[in-house]
Amino acid sequence: MAKHPASRDASHDPSAHHGPGSDHVTREVAGFAAQLDYDAIPATVRHRIKLHLLDTIACALAGAGLDIARNARAVAARMGPGGTCRVFGTAERFAPVAATFANSVIANALDYDDGFEVNGKGMGHPSASIVPAALAALGARRVSGREFLAALAAAYEINNRLILAMQPTARRFRQVYGVGQHQTIGAAVAFGRLSGFDAAALRNALGLAGALTPLPSLHKYNWRTRPIISLKDGVAPAAQAGVQAAIMGEEGFVGSADLFDGPQGYWRMIGSDRFDTSLVTEGLGRQWLAGKGSFKTYPACRWLAPALEAFELAYRHAGLAASDIVAIRIATFGVVADKLMERRPVNPIDAQFSLPFLIGAIATGRAAGAGWFTSDAFADPLLHGVADKVEVAIDPAMDDLMNGSRRRPSATATVVATDGREFHRSIEAPLGGELRPVDDDLVIGKATENMRLAGIDPASLISSILDIDGVADVAGMLEPCFA
Repeated sequence: MAKHPASRDASHDPSAHHGPGSDHVTREVAGFAAQLDYDAIPATVRHRIKLHLLDTIACALAGAGLDIARNARAVAARMGPGGTCRVFGTAERFAPVAATFANSVIANALDYDDGFEVNGKGMGHPSASIVPAALAALGARRVSGREFLAALAAAYEINNRLILAMQPTARRFRQVYGVGQHQTIGAAVAFGRLSGFDAAALRNALGLAGALTPLPSLHKYNWRTRPIISLKDGVAPAAQAGVQAAIMGEEGFVGSADLFDGPQGYWRMIGSDRFDTSLVTEGLGRQWLAGKGSFKTYPACRWLAPALEAFELAYRHAGLAASDIVAIRIATFGVVADKLMERRPVNPIDAQFSLPFLIGAIATGRAAGAGWFTSDAFADPLLHGVADKVEVAIDPAMDDLMNGSRRRPSATATVVATDGREFHRSIEAPLGGELRPVDDDLVIGKATENMRLAGIDPASLISSILDIDGVADVAGMLEPCFA
């Protein structure tokens, strides 16, 4: 029996993957994405995609009040006002590209949105690009829930296979990497499918999407010249580019016909030094990666999740108050000590990459979500006091785990109380992925709280999303999100 594509690490010599049979990848991808039928998608995969849709909508609703969301809507108003597409946080309507950009920024604004993970290695935030692209297609025609799910499934499957196949060596990762740039392809698939593209039109759109893909920019996030860049994770430029590529194709633009093929293919274009074509095409339509996304339990950079969880567990077990803490010692990998220890972040995005601030938010009793990033939180002297007690040491084994091919974050936390007692917890991988999955109730509970914070009655909306298969008009179903 063939191994599932996700069970292999794309770690061989890249020259081995471009033999005589490697000139068909683009054609196979476009054909699969255009022709995938709802009934061919396993029920377990459809259910998982519904959870990702629910999580994304709820994260967008909760993030719609942040300053970065208001900025995104202002940009959208200048890019393409007066269209038919909806944007979270306003009743105004926009052109598809403008709406996609704004909704992608908003879905990712809290850094609470999902990821794709294999063996603890995170590879992007797919829903923050794919869902906004799909939503942008709703303004043109009536779309049923079955159509919508099929488009999402095709987009997730291609997106997840592509980034897995393009994973660079550890050496190249240190030189260049893009967290979500490849999601341009997933966005083009979602929008193209819902716009009625056949295989030829979708193949052309993918070629255009390759040319529009934003640069891989992980190493230029202002790690040492804070604040962190507004477009962290790259999800919004990718979503915008994917939708723009599809629209350009509709208007007669010609794209590359062989984007994923050969030794100068897409993987090379966006900075990787290897590409395993079999991880893209093997078992396509039979073995599924679309249902293997991960869910976040903290509104923060995923690399910090093990440290946050370890601290929270130790702190709760100790039964301490924030004022009872003398010291907080975190043992983890070197990137945290080097780049993620800013103690006074200046805005929510900056704070999402600040271990001391985030630990302070937990210690001061703030529920995970938008409440971590209020003006009161940024001004709280008690939170600042906790942040100033956070110390980080590099654990060699954890550093090797993060810097090797597995790229898995882990951490140990020690909380020292005023009476001298010490409380320890260790976390080997972030919660919410395949190594440490969460159940449906946690995802639904998170969505419920995010919707309530946004002033949306969660019960009927959650029920509709989880039963989207029977919905005749997805745009109508989602209308309460934009009231």
